[in-house]
Amino acid sequence: MTITETVEEGMFQTENPIHELNRMLVRYDLTPNQAKVYLFLSKIGVKTASEISKALKIPRTETYHLLSTLQQKGIIFSVFGKPTKFNAVGLEESLEILINNEKNRINELELGKSSLIKLWNIIPKYGENEDESQDNKFQSLQGRNSILVKLEQMIKESKENILVLGTEADFKRFYFTEFTKLLNNTKSELRILTDHSSDKQHIFESILPKKVKKIEDKNREDFCFIIKDDSEVIFFISDNKVKEMLAVWTDSKAFVTTLRSLFSLMWKKSHHVNETDAESLLGSEITYEHRLREIEQEKRILNYLQEHFQVLENTRGRN
Repeated sequence: MTITETVEEGMFQTENPIHELNRMLVRYDLTPNQAKVYLFLSKIGVKTASEISKALKIPRTETYHLLSTLQQKGIIFSVFGKPTKFNAVGLEESLEILINNEKNRINELELGKSSLIKLWNIIPKYGENEDESQDNKFQSLQGRNSILVKLEQMIKESKENILVLGTEADFKRFYFTEFTKLLNNTKSELRILTDHSSDKQHIFESILPKKVKKIEDKNREDFCFIIKDDSEVIFFISDNKVKEMLAVWTDSKAFVTTLRSLFSLMWKKSHHVNETDAESLLGSEITYEHRLREIEQEKRILNYLQEHFQVLENTRGRN
């Protein structure tokens, strides 16, 4: 086996750093196979389409399509000869090209926004019912970007309060985004319930400690949601069968109120990240009857959530 064949065989193994590069390049509007072809040429050098197809185990027809798309994006180029060979532009230059491509696309969308709105307003509405309720809207969100856009919109539009419940694992996928910065700069009352470890960096590290409390009940770590102004909520759904993030947004008053009640119960019995258990209990006396009432209330809340999310899951499955 030649050195090149050895490199080709081990390039995309999960323990190889290039595997992580492949995953990260998908954020720059590349498909996994486009990123794989680009990185292969970057490290191996000039190759024909058939050589790329064989090394990466991608069908030849698909390989030609991938190469054509990558040339249009401007991050690989062909070397004239017979047969035609291909090579990659340097990584730093390629990233600049991809970023500028995305900026240009966004600028085009911005320029077309006013025209779309004007055309939309020209078209008359049909069958509009003025008495139709605007409440109880549900929207399924799939994928990190679609969820992030909705989260950022909610935080920016918030006027009263933002309530966040979830673990570090739930929110680490938003680490290098505007999410925590927007939370930190919000004028609304902010409360965050999360797991916390003082011996390592945390995604909510920049938030004032008085706004953050630790989740005390490990059984509640399965929940992850964000409430805005007691009027709308995003609730994250765990689905091991789907790799992408899943969430549901709703403005249902009953649903938001229920989650708000759950958050309030958990906030009340939790303590701040810079408090000890002893400090948090000073001046508070929780009776046995009071705790029983809390447990009963939590049970009713959880039963409600379970019933309604079963309905949502069934609806999503039919769609």
